[in-house]
Amino acid sequence: MNRSRRVSLAGAALLAALIFPFGSRADEPPKTETVTPPPPAEPSEEELREEKRAIALEKGRRAMQLFRAGQYADAYPLFRDADEAFHTPQLVLYMARCQDKRGKLLEARALYERTVAEPLPETPSNSLLRARQAATAELGPVRLRIPTLAVDVRGPPPTEVTLFVDGELWPMDEPRELDPGKHEVEALARSGARTTREVELPEGRSVSIVLRLGLFAKGVERTIEPAAAPPTRPTWSIVAASGLFSIGALALVTGVVMGGLTLDRREVLETECVQQRCTPAGIDAYEQTKAYASVSNLGFGAAAIAATAGVSVLLFTPSTKPAAARGARVELDVRGGFMAVRGVF
Repeated sequence: MNRSRRVSLAGAALLAALIFPFGSRADEPPKTETVTPPPPAEPSEEELREEKRAIALEKGRRAMQLFRAGQYADAYPLFRDADEAFHTPQLVLYMARCQDKRGKLLEARALYERTVAEPLPETPSNSLLRARQAATAELGPVRLRIPTLAVDVRGPPPTEVTLFVDGELWPMDEPRELDPGKHEVEALARSGARTTREVELPEGRSVSIVLRLGLFAKGVERTIEPAAAPPTRPTWSIVAASGLFSIGALALVTGVVMGGLTLDRREVLETECVQQRCTPAGIDAYEQTKAYASVSNLGFGAAAIAATAGVSVLLFTPSTKPAAARGARVELDVRGGFMAVRGVF
């Protein structure tokens, strides 16, 4: 193959490459571009506020229904959730009222104080002002109802004793406020001695108790003398005194009735007797007045005598004591790891 022919073939190949490029994709379908939708617009602060307000309004409505039905334990968490979603002092006020009704006075006081301390806007609404006034009025009585408890532990030094109230560490010799109701007090000594006591705290009271930690000492011996039996009174004296008092009461009633009739006859005398001259009706009234007055005096006298006799029977009748109570003695003996009780009857 001569040179001119090689040049012709090379030119033809170049031309073919230009007309039909290698790997042409003219027969493939054209690509469609994926259009990404724009991200949704973020809700504005006002929209978020209205959404939270709607949630709080719905929970607050349900909580108010429970509160009015007296279901304070169920109403409280709804009021709390509503306040967390959209805070208002009115919701905090009803949270305080729920805890107040449940006897949780410490938490109720804190919620009332929170409502009172709520900063007011420049132009507060009437409902906000009413909520603050109500919280102020209800806070004082709640403070007066909170009881206090003081615990005094006798035995080991205070530095060797740990005190717990309702499972929580409690300071020694320091009164503290608690909710009213039952509380468990426990004292634990470093030596291992332990004592527990349940205390009932009434509302508005200050209670002080003493716990003793000393039962593990050697040779501890105590004698417990029983309380003296109250003297008994003979049955006949009670019966006699009751009879005398009954007679005295009857005589007193008779005296009062006859005295009233005497006054009534005296009015007739004043009408029927003028200047010591009496009509026949006046003479009859005079005789009746004397009779009624005599019976009235006798009634009052008998009442006084019977009452005096009844009191004398009760005061001067000797009392008796049960023979079984004489000489009774109980002894408690605690030695090391055992405890014994001895009794003499």
